[in-house]
Amino acid sequence: MPQPTGKDPLSYDVLILVLDWIRDDFHSLLCCSLVNHIFKEASATYLYSKVTYSPAFSPVLDLRRRDEFLDSAGLFASARLPHNAPLVRRLEVSGYLSPRPPPLNKLSEYLRAAMECWPNLQTVVFTPKQFHEDVFTDTLPLLLGLRYLRSLAVNASCTDEKHSSVLVQLRGLECLTIEAPTRAILQRLPDWLGHLESTLRTIRMTHSCGSVTPGVLRSFIPRLQSVTSFALGLSYSLTDSDVFAFWQELPCLQSLEFRYYLQLRPSFDPRLPRLRHLTVHYSNVMTKDHTNRLCRWVRRVIAKAPLEALRLVCENEVNGPAVSFDPLVQHLSLKHADKLRVLHMPDCFVGKRMLVTLCRSCKALEELALGISRDALDDFEVLVSGLVRLHTAKFSIRNTRPCVRITQSLAESIIRSAASLRRLTVHGKRFEVCP
Repeated sequence: MPQPTGKDPLSYDVLILVLDWIRDDFHSLLCCSLVNHIFKEASATYLYSKVTYSPAFSPVLDLRRRDEFLDSAGLFASARLPHNAPLVRRLEVSGYLSPRPPPLNKLSEYLRAAMECWPNLQTVVFTPKQFHEDVFTDTLPLLLGLRYLRSLAVNASCTDEKHSSVLVQLRGLECLTIEAPTRAILQRLPDWLGHLESTLRTIRMTHSCGSVTPGVLRSFIPRLQSVTSFALGLSYSLTDSDVFAFWQELPCLQSLEFRYYLQLRPSFDPRLPRLRHLTVHYSNVMTKDHTNRLCRWVRRVIAKAPLEALRLVCENEVNGPAVSFDPLVQHLSLKHADKLRVLHMPDCFVGKRMLVTLCRSCKALEELALGISRDALDDFEVLVSGLVRLHTAKFSIRNTRPCVRITQSLAESIIRSAASLRRLTVHGKRFEVCP
C-alpha cells in the first residue's frame, strides 16, 4: 500500500473512503487516477472492481467485433495485468453475444483465460440475451475454484441439462439468482439448496417462472429456513394462496420481490412478522377496479409486517389518465407511518389531499417517488419542510395537459425547503443542489 509523502495531504486509507462516494462514476475515477500515485492506486480499486461485457443488439453480424479481444488494448487486457487482476471482484457477461460457434467465436477462449487471472471474484453474472449454447461450457468449471465467490446470477445459457450439473457443485453461495429457471435446474435445485443451506441468504427466481409450481415451492421450504430475501417472477401456475403459504413457512424472511398478476381473492392473508422490504412488479392498471385490487393485495401482504420500504414497479409504458392509488397510501399513513423509509411508486398517482396526509404522517421518509398533479407539486414545497430525513424525491406529473415544464428556480426552492433533500427529479428532469 503506498504511503503519503509531504506533497500528498491524503493517505490511501482516507482517500479510498472519499472515492467510495463516486465509485460508479468511472469518468471521475479516471480523472482522479491521473493526479498522483496514491490517487492512481485508490482509483484503480474501484475502476477494476467490476468487469462488464454487454454488447448491444445488432441486426446484422458485425465482423469488426471478431478481433475485439485480440490486441493489447482489447477487452479484459488491462484488467488481466498483474497489478490490476487482484482488484477484480465482479464479472458480468450479458447483452447480445455472438451466436457463432467456436472457433469462429473467440469469447469462450478469452473469457476462460481472463477468469484464470481473477482469483478474487466474489460476484459472477452470466445472463446474456443472445448466445451460443457452448459459450460458457469451458468457463463454468472455473467457478468451482473461486474460493471467494458469494453471489451468482445465471440464465438459460447455464441452466440447461448440460451445464446445470456443473452449477450444482458450487458451495458457499450467499446470493443465487436464476433468470427464467428451466426444468433441468429446478429438478436439481432442492438438493443444491440443501448443500447451500448454511450460507445462502438470498434466492431470486426472476422473469418467466412458469415451471415453478406449488409442488416445486413446497420442496424448497426445508432448505430455505435461513433465507432472508426471496424473489419470484411471473408464474401462472401459482395462486396467491400458494405463494402466501410458502412465504409464511420462511421464518427469517425480511425482503420480498414478486411479480403480481390479477386473480381471485386468496383464501387467507399471510402473516409476515419480519418483512421489511417489499417490491411488487405489475402490468399497467387502467381501471379503478384493477387498481383497487392491486392496492388490496399489497395491504394483505404488509398488514402484519414492520414495513420499511415499499416499491411498486410498472413493467409497461404508462400513458393516458392515471388511476388513484390513494387507498394504499392511506393505509401506509395509518399503519406504517413510524417505520416507512422508502416509498417508490413513480407510476402510481396520488391525489393532492393524500399527499398532504402522507407527508404529515410518514416523518421518517428518506426516499419518495410518486405520480402527482402539478398543483400537488406546488404544495410539496411547503410539505417537504417536515420531512427532515428525505434526501431523494422523484415525481411524474400526471393527469395534466399540456406538458409540464419545471424551472430551475422552482426545483431549487423545493430542495432548499428541506433539511436533507439533495436530489429532485420531476418528469424525468433531474435537479441536484449542493449544500
